[in-house]
Amino acid sequence: MNLEIFKNNNKFLMLALDHRGSFKKFINKENPESVEDVDIIKTKQIIIQNLQDSFSGVLIDEDWGLPAYEDKTKPYLLCVEKSGYTEDGGSRITEIGYSVKDLKKLGASGVKLLIYFNPEDKSATTQLETSKNILLEAKENDLPLFLEIVTYGKDEDMRRGELVLKSLDMFLEFGIRPDVFKLEYPGNLASCQKITEKLGNIPWILLTRGVSFEKFKSQLQDAVDAGAVGFLAGRALWQEIVDYKTWEEKEEYLKNIVRPRFEEINKIILK
Repeated sequence: MNLEIFKNNNKFLMLALDHRGSFKKFINKENPESVEDVDIIKTKQIIIQNLQDSFSGVLIDEDWGLPAYEDKTKPYLLCVEKSGYTEDGGSRITEIGYSVKDLKKLGASGVKLLIYFNPEDKSATTQLETSKNILLEAKENDLPLFLEIVTYGKDEDMRRGELVLKSLDMFLEFGIRPDVFKLEYPGNLASCQKITEKLGNIPWILLTRGVSFEKFKSQLQDAVDAGAVGFLAGRALWQEIVDYKTWEEKEEYLKNIVRPRFEEINKIILK
């Protein structure tokens, strides 16, 4: 298992581009179902091409991201789960779409599992069992697991820190210790520090969850000050690409806005 290949100066400077069901909306907000596969692949392709000199690794999906990443000069993660989740009476259940073995055959240097998690919901045990099974698969196939936890629940926005910390307690008590935790911002610096204390020697990195770039920068600074060792940044970097209609305009946006953004957050991590 080689986690080091995803690092730059011992930090994770990673691009998230595994969006699937939601990605058509990023390309055409008015009529997402009209978007063809070739346009999704090309959009992901130009995002990767404009940022590949800056990222240390990339998270992509199997259907569109994998064919979009043509030269594969940097290591990539592939998604184990299906897009979205199954809803059952308010519970959000992750469905597995791929085996770790199959993703390794596709050239993945690691795998990502996204778990929607409410520590107060009846689905918690099911989600923990899924996570443990994938962790065992990853170890059997000698690939690192990046475990992403996205919390939800009653008054979730106001209680984000509580939900994140309570969730981590449950994962650790269940014996789930992935190679990297990919976590949402828990609300403040103090909660970020508690994450680091709980995880000990398990590294954690920050996800963007679609906030604005300026907000993500502020969140990332807190996370890094508290002990986070990188990011897996997605929509906060490139979500305005939908506002540009022609390929030339999209390229200019990526070159003049998104690439400098990536360099900004790299500086926060590498300072």
